[in-house]
Amino acid sequence: MLNFLSQGNQKQVVGISLTPGIGLEAVIVDKFKNVVLNYGRKKVDYNFSTREIQDYIQFKTAIVELMDEMKIPPKALTYLVLPNVHFDFTQVPSIIGDAELKTVVLSKAEEFYLFKREEPVSGCYTVSGANDASTKKIAYTSFQKTAIDQIKDIISDCGLQLIGIESAYSATIRGLHVTGLIDDVVLEESSWTLMMINTNSFTLFQMEGKNLLDCTEVPLAIKSFSTEEAYQAIVSSSSQLLNNYPSMKLYIISQTDDICADVLKRQMQYDREIVAIDSNKYSKKPMLDVMAATDFNEANSVTASVLGASIIAPDFITLNVLSDDPAAYLGIYFTTKIAGQDVDITSEFVIKVCVVLAVVVAIFFGAIGAGLNFVDVSAQDKLSQYKSEIQSLDAQISSEEQGEKAPDIDMFGVIDQVAASNVVAINFYDSIATDIPKNVWLTKYYNKAGDKILIKGIAENIADIYEYYKNLRVVSPQSNIKLTELKVLTDVSGESEAYISNLLMEKDFDRLYSFEIANTDIEIAKEEASEASEIEIIKKKAPEAENNKKEIEKPSKQMKLAR
Repeated sequence: MLNFLSQGNQKQVVGISLTPGIGLEAVIVDKFKNVVLNYGRKKVDYNFSTREIQDYIQFKTAIVELMDEMKIPPKALTYLVLPNVHFDFTQVPSIIGDAELKTVVLSKAEEFYLFKREEPVSGCYTVSGANDASTKKIAYTSFQKTAIDQIKDIISDCGLQLIGIESAYSATIRGLHVTGLIDDVVLEESSWTLMMINTNSFTLFQMEGKNLLDCTEVPLAIKSFSTEEAYQAIVSSSSQLLNNYPSMKLYIISQTDDICADVLKRQMQYDREIVAIDSNKYSKKPMLDVMAATDFNEANSVTASVLGASIIAPDFITLNVLSDDPAAYLGIYFTTKIAGQDVDITSEFVIKVCVVLAVVVAIFFGAIGAGLNFVDVSAQDKLSQYKSEIQSLDAQISSEEQGEKAPDIDMFGVIDQVAASNVVAINFYDSIATDIPKNVWLTKYYNKAGDKILIKGIAENIADIYEYYKNLRVVSPQSNIKLTELKVLTDVSGESEAYISNLLMEKDFDRLYSFEIANTDIEIAKEEASEASEIEIIKKKAPEAENNKKEIEKPSKQMKLAR
């Protein structure tokens, strides 16, 4: 989104890189058109023994001349790349904080011989894709603090705004990303190797996509060899190291006039694809199109490190040693006008805007939540009021029901009384009169208010009981009656004996079942029914039923359990 908004308004970054054997380069790149808008180069010497700029006056003069020739305006944002002084990796616990991480990196850097007498300043980045979740791998680069302070003062005196200082190692990798030469391996996240050749060393980088996994620097005094010996020395020294790096592709980039990457490629004993890149006198064209330059022959050899300095890609490896300096900030996306004033849209500005928006959104939703809570409280009050009224009505109804006394039941009187006012009760009485199966006898009937029913009886088989239950459901489907009890009748003492003794059948009690059908509280109904007068309904068997009587199956497992 920021890239889209910044088109036409992008803040230019002047990339400056010091490369031994090439000099001090300065470049301005249009990151949207991916072309070099301006390029210049000046001679600046570098001391490999002390690993710092040989002559700081020469360095300052070169910057002033480049500003004048390239028409670089005052206060222009400037990013500087220096030759590597110290680059290494370290493992730290995943939970370690930024403050503790700086202490670890500082302690680790001080093990390097150069920093035993010089205080280091470091920049670091976390290597992704670690196998152990409890630790993380940190890549870091370090320079002498005194040298960095002196460089900062010089660039400030020149009127430029320094926003970063970085090692040529990480800047070169990022520069290749800018050119698009490594797009295929980055997009596919493939394993690949970069060999970077400088005046007196070559370095191998093991990469996976855009992630740096390992780095090995091999000191090699190339100028002390003849041309052929120099190539053979690199091939011999690198062969074993390359075998240790599983890789789909090898990139060779030469930043010294003593080695041609294309010639070295033909001498390498490597069975995978090799891409040769020359940033020296052997280069036939620049890695990016150059729109303007003081010397186009020099522009052809523009280095990947200076391109990496001009384009700061937050999602790619960056080891800025000034990242903690409040005077140097990273990531100016573009400049826009707000209330008639030019405002730099930086990472810090974006963070502040996001914080303000987050606060506004939190207040907005907080207000909505408070309103909903108020509405919820009001609804709860209404609900409590309604519940209280319902409980009061229920108590009143319960009191009135308890005051009623169930009268003695006169079956025919009840039928006459209910028939006039209660269709449900009439349906039940009709069922008693017409829908009782042949082998079912009712022993007790209880009806309250016309629709609260309790019926008890006996039968020769379960099928007839179920048939009777279905008849009752048909005549009054809204009554919600249930078959509440079913068991084998073995004990005929008491009230059941009177009924059974009148039945015209063989007295085989294992073949009789008692049942109970009700749609009201069974215990209450039983208690009230015991106090009411009992209705005896004896269904006399026709003589021919004796001959047609079916064999009754033995009681099922459930009946045995009930027994």
